[in-house]
Amino acid sequence: MIPNLRHLRAFEAVFRHNSINLAAQAVSLTQPAVTQAMKQLEKHFDASLLTRRANGTYATDAGTALEARVTRFFRQSVTAISQGMGAAGGRNPEVAAAVLNRLTYPQMRAFIAVAEAGSFSVAARRLQIAEPSLNRSARDLEKIVGRRLFVRSSLGVSANRVGQELARRLRVALRELDLAAEEIDALKGQVAGRVAVASLPLSRTLILPRAINSLLKQHPEAKVEVIDGPYETVLNDLRHGTVDFLLGALRQPPPATDVVEEPLFSDPYAIIARAGHPLLNAPHVTREMLSQYDWVIPRAGTPVRRAFDMLFADTPCRPRANIETSSLVATRGILAESDRLTLLSLRQIVIDERLNLLKVVPFPLPETSRSIGVTTRADWQPGPVQKAFLTFLKASCRQESQVVA
Repeated sequence: MIPNLRHLRAFEAVFRHNSINLAAQAVSLTQPAVTQAMKQLEKHFDASLLTRRANGTYATDAGTALEARVTRFFRQSVTAISQGMGAAGGRNPEVAAAVLNRLTYPQMRAFIAVAEAGSFSVAARRLQIAEPSLNRSARDLEKIVGRRLFVRSSLGVSANRVGQELARRLRVALRELDLAAEEIDALKGQVAGRVAVASLPLSRTLILPRAINSLLKQHPEAKVEVIDGPYETVLNDLRHGTVDFLLGALRQPPPATDVVEEPLFSDPYAIIARAGHPLLNAPHVTREMLSQYDWVIPRAGTPVRRAFDMLFADTPCRPRANIETSSLVATRGILAESDRLTLLSLRQIVIDERLNLLKVVPFPLPETSRSIGVTTRADWQPGPVQKAFLTFLKASCRQESQVVA
């Protein structure tokens, strides 16, 4: 659960002024109300956030950690609302901040749920609240923002383009408050936060399992969630704050301006076939020979597909490639049951080679490889458990870059 937003505004004011009295004036509350708000926050986070001295009220270590995340939350929320209001708010941060002061967490939660679910009824079921109540909260947010955020279609009422983007930004902002709780717990010696990583096929083979095992060995109470899927889907999850980072082949440049890529190592390609394939015993494999076999290839726009297109760019007879998939599981099965070929990373078949299921065709490829790394949101600040996981992840990548099994 997210703490009361009014309490967070009061806390930020206390931190800024080092005074309950001045904070009360700044947020237009009484001194007892601010004092009660601080008590509620300390109860919520189960930590002492402020210490009272003769010359003022000051933040503890936990309070300092909370203030940093609260500041990021309000800054990101103001930007989200300013963008969402568009011309209606003149993209004025002060106007957006005034709008934010009128919003509540239930309104944000309802609005985000509708945007993600695609309908009021589905969102209400997910949140386990009455649909009229959810409808009222989401519509109240729309009125406060002062811009149309929903559209009616044959499938019902859902968020329009502006609403979808506003919901995405607000969800990312709210994630800061989750991280605040994790950082406060870490100060108490409880590193038990959640790591959500979107994983592309290569990283699931060896890199990611090593990092997960290392993290849980050091922090057994941590929780790790691995999400897989097509690149476009997991990139969307990253941008919406559903996952913390994306591990796998980089696009260079990234396809969205609000994400950044960090290369960790280069991954060479190889031509792959089933064990026992006729080409494995050929004394000299040529591109013409490769062209005579059917191929399994990934979708257009992926790094491997570009490497495949380059390989046969100047070949008179291009091979037939009538199976298109980015699923490593499907590709393995198809190769095992046919003489088809594919282009994969050497590291993607390390286990299959050990089991004598797939083999590398002896054909010297030109300089073809892809850059493997981590993609994160541009303004992302990891919490303690995410920092620890990234350390283990990079160590696993360094280990992987030293040897091609």
